Amino acid sequence: MTTFVPDGSLSARDHYRESVELAVQREGNSVGLLDAWALIRRRMRLLASVIVGCTLLSAIASFTLPKTYTANSEVVLERKDVRPFATDASLTSLDRDRSAAETEMDVLQSRQLAGRVVDRLNLTNNPNFNPYARGAEQPPDFGGQILRYFQGIVGTDRSPKTVRTVPGPKAQRDRAISSLLRQFNVSRTGESLAVKITVSSPDPRLAQEIANTIANLYVESSLEFKQDERIADKQRALNTGGAVGFLRQSMTQPLLVTLRSEEARLLQSRAEISAKFGKNHPQMIDVDSQIAGVRSMIEDEVRRILLDLEAESLKPSARIVSAAELPNSPSFPVASIIVPAAFAGSTLLAFLLALLFEATDTRIRTGQRTAQLLRIPNLGYVPKLPKHLSSQGTKRSLCAPDWSDGTSAEAERSIYMASRFSEAKKLHRVVMVTSCRHNIANASTAWGIATAAAADGRPTAFVNLDFHQHSVPYLKSMGRSPELVERYLNNEAALADVVQTIPTLPGLGFLDATLAMSEPFRRIDSDKLCELIQALKQSGYDLIVLHAPPVLTSGDATWLAPFVDAVILTVSWGETTEDQLLGAVSQLRMNHAPLIGTVINQVNPEVHRRHRYGGYVITSGRFPASGWIRGHSRGNGAIADRPTKEANTLSVLSVGAAPKSPSKVL
Repeated sequence: MTTFVPDGSLSARDHYRESVELAVQREGNSVGLLDAWALIRRRMRLLASVIVGCTLLSAIASFTLPKTYTANSEVVLERKDVRPFATDASLTSLDRDRSAAETEMDVLQSRQLAGRVVDRLNLTNNPNFNPYARGAEQPPDFGGQILRYFQGIVGTDRSPKTVRTVPGPKAQRDRAISSLLRQFNVSRTGESLAVKITVSSPDPRLAQEIANTIANLYVESSLEFKQDERIADKQRALNTGGAVGFLRQSMTQPLLVTLRSEEARLLQSRAEISAKFGKNHPQMIDVDSQIAGVRSMIEDEVRRILLDLEAESLKPSARIVSAAELPNSPSFPVASIIVPAAFAGSTLLAFLLALLFEATDTRIRTGQRTAQLLRIPNLGYVPKLPKHLSSQGTKRSLCAPDWSDGTSAEAERSIYMASRFSEAKKLHRVVMVTSCRHNIANASTAWGIATAAAADGRPTAFVNLDFHQHSVPYLKSMGRSPELVERYLNNEAALADVVQTIPTLPGLGFLDATLAMSEPFRRIDSDKLCELIQALKQSGYDLIVLHAPPVLTSGDATWLAPFVDAVILTVSWGETTEDQLLGAVSQLRMNHAPLIGTVINQVNPEVHRRHRYGGYVITSGRFPASGWIRGHSRGNGAIADRPTKEANTLSVLSVGAAPKSPSKVL
């Protein structure tokens, strides 16, 4: 006997609902390591397939992709890059600024310098740079081949056969230059004047040669540029009276500027003195001597600067600090980098996909989720019958519940025990079991609740009203007669004549009204249903279990709601979605259905436990104290007695007999 002990303020059912709400709130607000581990176990196949697949593909790619070798050379731009005879102050600066360094990097990547590299290494004859070189394969024109194939089928291909046209040497050289520019790049770090030249090629020796050739030709080009500028500046100097005179008047070197200023002051002083005195005056002689000394100093400084600039013009503006060495290993693909990176990336991708699937998967698998959505408790989980027990010849007993290991009768019994009382501790007399969607297990659950109630000592009537399912497994081959229900509806027979019973389970009667409801114009209206329920109550049945059609496919469950004391909504584990559950409950509550809880059936206990969905699924076996006859021989439908002392004491009711008087319910 189940007893609920009140504490003076709230009933036990109120305490239970309060604990459910607290558990739901805690479940929805906390995510810990156990939840993460449960997610990993639920999505283990997805995680393993993505991680292993991507890592394996990366490993295969790292060993099959074409290898590329990289060679690096480095040049440094000289800070002293003063052109001889330069007069612009910005060009005679001793410090190369950032814009000048960027300009030199552009020169390194210019087509002119690349053309010199192509000519130096004769890359025009290399098939990797010039597709028209001897031995090079012409890339296939798949689009043109397909077009010509279809034109040949329809007979419209009148174009002459294509002949490979080799362009001229200049066009081939331009192609080689473009290919070379795609295979190398230059870079520098921050404000550094060191420029790195990086060359990539399938041939390691060719990559080394190209990197060193680019560096050497750039140094040579910088020297040639200085020499060209020197010739141009000398020509400008000759046009203005010679190099010394040109530098003397135009050089902006600081010492020369100071000396020229001193010379100008002395000339001005001499002009003032000459206005007062003659040329042989001592002051005039002294000023002329000072002017001659300043001019001599200017000439000496100009000659010294000229010698320095001449020497500087013979030096290049860059120098090689690091020559490229022969690469021993490919720079791409590198298995030691690609495989770990692919493993890390695939792991992140797998977890993102797992979270995405987990967030978009709204199928119901936990009682906590149903309680969170509906604020009503989940009464229990009904395990799915194993295949070896549900196969032909080993079906669950058609006459009595089977609480052997692996069956769902014990879980259905626990659901009955959890749902037997109402808020006021009053026994439910009429219980409707319905579902959200079609599933043959719904009828199994309703039948199991009815048999569990009968086993508990309550005279129970099971009424199958789900006209969408005519072949309830536990009523199949029972020799039921739906015509008896039809005769009762037409007032041609008494209720005791149409209620069918099971010999091995006293106190359980059932009616199958599915055929009477499924045919047109023969539905059971509400008045007839009220009369049927009232007649069953008066016949001594203490509990009436109505198996109603699914809510989302029929309105029968909605209009049946006012005539029952409690409604149990069954949910298919891993099939019913949250939207379907909310839609079914919304329809039931529109007619004020007394919804007391949900039941999740078709649960896979191993998967449920392994994936940590929460809740306990009863799968252990337990035999009733009185012993049950579980064998049922096929063919003649005879009952095979279990060789137990308790089985011999069972009273057997014949089909069609009225039930005994209800025993007192504890």
